[in-house]
Amino acid sequence: MTRVLLSEHRRAAIALAALMVGTLLAPLNSSMIAVALYPVQRDLAASLTEVTWMVTSFYLVACIAQPVMGRIVDTTGPRALFVSGMLLASGASAVAPFVSDVSGLVVCRALLAVGISTSFPCALVLVRGRGAGGQLGRIAVINTTAGAVGPVVGGLLTDWAGWPAVFWVNLPLTLGAVVVAAWLLPDRVRGPKSDGASTERFDMIGVVLLAGGMLALLRAMLSLPLFDAVSAGVALILLVSFVLWEIRSPAPFVDVSALWSTRGLVPVLGIFVLFNLTYYSAFYGLPQWFQETLGLDAADAGLFMLPIAATSVVATVFGTRALRVASLEVLACLSAVILLVGVAVLLVFDTSTPRILIVVAGVLLGIPYGLGNLVMQQQMYVRAPARLTGLVGGLFQSARYTGAIIAVGLVGACVPSAGSSSADLTTLVLAMTAMSVFVTAAVCADTVRARRRSAAIGLGTPSRTMSGTN
Repeated sequence: MTRVLLSEHRRAAIALAALMVGTLLAPLNSSMIAVALYPVQRDLAASLTEVTWMVTSFYLVACIAQPVMGRIVDTTGPRALFVSGMLLASGASAVAPFVSDVSGLVVCRALLAVGISTSFPCALVLVRGRGAGGQLGRIAVINTTAGAVGPVVGGLLTDWAGWPAVFWVNLPLTLGAVVVAAWLLPDRVRGPKSDGASTERFDMIGVVLLAGGMLALLRAMLSLPLFDAVSAGVALILLVSFVLWEIRSPAPFVDVSALWSTRGLVPVLGIFVLFNLTYYSAFYGLPQWFQETLGLDAADAGLFMLPIAATSVVATVFGTRALRVASLEVLACLSAVILLVGVAVLLVFDTSTPRILIVVAGVLLGIPYGLGNLVMQQQMYVRAPARLTGLVGGLFQSARYTGAIIAVGLVGACVPSAGSSSADLTTLVLAMTAMSVFVTAAVCADTVRARRRSAAIGLGTPSRTMSGTN
């Protein structure tokens, strides 16, 4: 009997490992492509605007696909969805190196985003079914590491075999995950039942409204510093219509009423949008400023971004240990305060800024990204209704991508073009400072509410999820 139970435990652990491989593909592919944009532009004789759509299309499609896949996995189970997603990602990665224009690469990147988007919701559903919440720490560490090493891996691959290599590298990961998942991943996961909605009643109107609203929002942000009133208005109308439709729909794609009634969940998702907006504004804005104002080449600019990436990985690893002795809410407050301090340091940046101060600022920005990402992921999991685990996980990832999408527009509006003065960086940093102040206030307010809820139900302390092996 012990051997059987041990075998089942190992099977589940290996299946979860396959899902983790799938989850790391999203940050890996969103960061690797950065170093391949110029080679693609050169080889395919494309404009910078055209190749930029390889980045924005990935974010936009993933932003919509993540909650869609989460909704599906809540009603159908993880195996078929994950295997299908990895096969789609494999196909897109295999075809991309042979396309002859950028539009084909944009389509391949979009299909890749759809396939990869199955991983995180499926992983959360399996974790919930096993009662293995401690595995979330490992997922966070793996994903943060993949995002950090992505530019390095992409640079090495591109130098070795050209830009097609950033697509080829996905194949052993996706196909290996398919083999393991088809063999070991359960078709259904034990746990709370879904709300009874079937894929036959899938809310396509809700999906279309959300997709249209996000596309219009992306157009509005990419038009900055000019204000595209039409796109902004369309985005507002479609997103409000989406919320109203979901409230009235008998089988909503996003159960807005359930999410709103779940205390503490909506604040986490909202804070995560602003948190990522602040972080990605620095992640995209600083390299451009390094090159165009300080005159650094791409390699040196990348080295100055390394402290952010490396520190975020270290902070995630140590954060999993800190969760054993501190509450989620306390660590969330700590990460928000450090983010505010890191952004404030950027206010003194000019052409005479000592290089060591740039490194210190990178460390101060990397700590809250690693720790905050881990903590808010845990908060999302703890507060999510069990029957909506996949959907909420998808929305959590959408919040990340929404922040990144808005950051692209903000950086385009605020960061100077070649030849501009270094003082122009102040516009971006002031916007980031305002956002980090709001994030800090919102996190502290959420902590107060969490403590009041805990006291009201006699728990004494806010929730804490141990990040160990279950």
